[in-house]
Amino acid sequence: MAKLLYRLGRWSFLNKWKVIIAWIILLAAAGITAVSLAKPMTSEFSIKGTPAIDATARTMELFPEGGNPANSASVNLVFQAPEGQKLSDPHNRAAIDAVIASLEENLAMGDTLRFGNPLDVSPALEQQIIDQFTGMGLPEQSARLDAENLAMVNDDETIAYTTFNFDADSPYTVQQADKDKVTAAMDLGRSMGINVEAGGAGFGDEIAINSTSEAIGLGVAFLVLIFTFGSLVASGMPLISAVVGVGLGSLGVLAATHWVELNNITPVLAVMIGLAVGIDYALFILSRFRSERSRMSGAEAAGMAVGTAGSSVVFAGATVFIALFALLIANIGFLTAMGLSAAGTVAVSVLVALTLIPALLGLFGDKAFKGAIPGVAGNPTRKGKRRRGKTMGSRWVRVVQKVPGLVMAFVVLTLGAMTVPVLNMELSLPADTTSNPDTTQRKAADLLSEGFGPGVNGPFLVVVDAHQVNTESQALEPLMAAQSEGSLEDQAAFASFMYSADRLKDIGGVKHAQIVGLSSDGRAAQIMVSPDTAPTDNATIATAHALRTATAELEDVTGADIGMTGLTAVQVDITERLESAMVPYLAIVVGLAIVLLLIVFRSLLVPLVAGLGFLLSVGAAFGLTVLVWQEGLWGLVPAPGPLISFMPIFLIGVTFGLAMDYQVFLVTRMREHISRHPQGTGGKYSPVDEATIMGFSQGARVVTAAAIIMISVFVAFINQPLPFIQIFGFALAAGVLFDAFFVRMSLVPATMFLMGRATWWMPKWLDKLLPALDIEGTALEKEWEQSHAPRTEQFAPVPDRAKHARD
Repeated sequence: MAKLLYRLGRWSFLNKWKVIIAWIILLAAAGITAVSLAKPMTSEFSIKGTPAIDATARTMELFPEGGNPANSASVNLVFQAPEGQKLSDPHNRAAIDAVIASLEENLAMGDTLRFGNPLDVSPALEQQIIDQFTGMGLPEQSARLDAENLAMVNDDETIAYTTFNFDADSPYTVQQADKDKVTAAMDLGRSMGINVEAGGAGFGDEIAINSTSEAIGLGVAFLVLIFTFGSLVASGMPLISAVVGVGLGSLGVLAATHWVELNNITPVLAVMIGLAVGIDYALFILSRFRSERSRMSGAEAAGMAVGTAGSSVVFAGATVFIALFALLIANIGFLTAMGLSAAGTVAVSVLVALTLIPALLGLFGDKAFKGAIPGVAGNPTRKGKRRRGKTMGSRWVRVVQKVPGLVMAFVVLTLGAMTVPVLNMELSLPADTTSNPDTTQRKAADLLSEGFGPGVNGPFLVVVDAHQVNTESQALEPLMAAQSEGSLEDQAAFASFMYSADRLKDIGGVKHAQIVGLSSDGRAAQIMVSPDTAPTDNATIATAHALRTATAELEDVTGADIGMTGLTAVQVDITERLESAMVPYLAIVVGLAIVLLLIVFRSLLVPLVAGLGFLLSVGAAFGLTVLVWQEGLWGLVPAPGPLISFMPIFLIGVTFGLAMDYQVFLVTRMREHISRHPQGTGGKYSPVDEATIMGFSQGARVVTAAAIIMISVFVAFINQPLPFIQIFGFALAAGVLFDAFFVRMSLVPATMFLMGRATWWMPKWLDKLLPALDIEGTALEKEWEQSHAPRTEQFAPVPDRAKHARD
């Protein structure tokens, strides 16, 4: 592979204009294609085949007039009286009337059964419920409890709400103009002295992307590259490469929406990851070119850089690609789309770095490292002095060599301790209750919780299909006997509804359960189950499990087919599916990567340390994320709460891929040295220690720069307005920080010093079994040295213009 990449890099250098124009044409074509084919994205997180999704489909069949109960464009409009007042006070009632009238005049609505001034609508609906169910044989006391549970005004008349649906198929098709009409009505009520907030699935904020994140990330990356290369021109090349790669990847994602429905955070994650790896990969190739240019012509240095560092880039990129592609294992639609989109962007970034960087080097020639900044990156100062002595990386690895056991213990204990908070990690999907406190959605959810209990924000919906009810069920006999009308099947069906509601009321964590709807033929019912706790509370998840157990028992007793749906039930199913997918995903990805590292480094212990080190770094990243974003450490975030459900599995995939990047770039230098000097060079260090020190010293500066760039890109995304994107940026930055500086640059060399010769040991039978893969480019370099040995010195670091023209 190294020889093939050498030829690719050399050809790209010599055919610079062909390569540059080709990428420009591809970028333009991708842009035109995306504009022509792109369709709107969705903010939906759904999974096929879960119990709640199946129950949702059954509900839509039995109650077609109600639409999708887990995907309705509903709005909760919440009113609060000023301090010391009641909503029933004349001026406050008039303010509510004004809000309702504004909506009726300006907004086309769908379901309006519970819409209107709640001071008028709530008593009327409560009485209707009492009359309806007492007429069907339900005891009056039970009917009154059902009515009170559906009250839209709290007891002291300080908080009330009304609900309606937008005239839209789903929350994701609601027009912003319609949301603006709701906001205008809310402002009208506020101007008249009452507090008005709105929430619900239909009134969610559109995904707002802050374009400054990319700008901040690129700006910090440029500064780091300046300190790495000491040249303004060279510092710009990785940025150009990364922008081209991310541009193509993002446009490809947009074009894909023509055939596949994608979540609207998919391109954000693709940009975040593609930008980080794109800059890093170009940095590694450019750095190797700079070191090779002192002994080779421009074209050969470009070929050698792509053949050596480029081989590592291909392997590292393949590792990231595999980690992202393997999200298919989870069998979760939106997560698979995110993984494939990000993986595609990474693949494009690798191709761009391998070809565009040598082409740009061919374009700029020896001016590529011009614009030198005095005193930076080894450049002489204005007085002509150069920095002498060992580099920081060289000094650090020698410190580790002196006390490897202490360094190893510090890293393991520190990262291990930081992993402990993971035991308390809570997961959920985005909801009004987890929005930022300053949003109207969060304020509406908090007011509803205050006035009617936290369970009002996420009730469960149990669907009882009694078409096959057991008319001879002994449990239903008393309830059937209390009915005087209808056929035996009708009586048994209604008895199964009442029996189910009564039994569900007795489950721990349930505030109330009541029949809220009957099908047109009277053979199916909807039972609303209100939990005591909020949708994202762990107790609600326990309640969901208890309800599932209870519905299975009710099926056995009544013969009815019973399922549970609702937004909260769907979210619980998605969260648990994601949690269950993490262990097999982690096992497959880590196992595959260890096999690849075995092939590359021909060692048993190096891959093992790489894998265990990754577990430490990702565990610490999880732990810190839980402390800051869930537990609210030091008040750093305004709304601590459960982490988004798909963050852990996605973080595992991305962090693992990036971790292997640094493992490859550092250890290949070490492997390269010990392959050339298996007995050492005769210094004071053993061959393994010498190779570790020399390889680390050569690669530490570039890996440090790459890690800082990647961290800065991820941190910049904390500037995004949506909490789950902020959490992704924070968690990825923490993962790279721990892995690059604690594991790869501390734990890995420390274990090598401790293991000595065992570091590079592998059984002979396994060595013969595994295919040979020279990603260090050792054979390529030996071949070049043998063919150019007599005339190596003719290439100076800064050749004259005649030589440059020949290159």
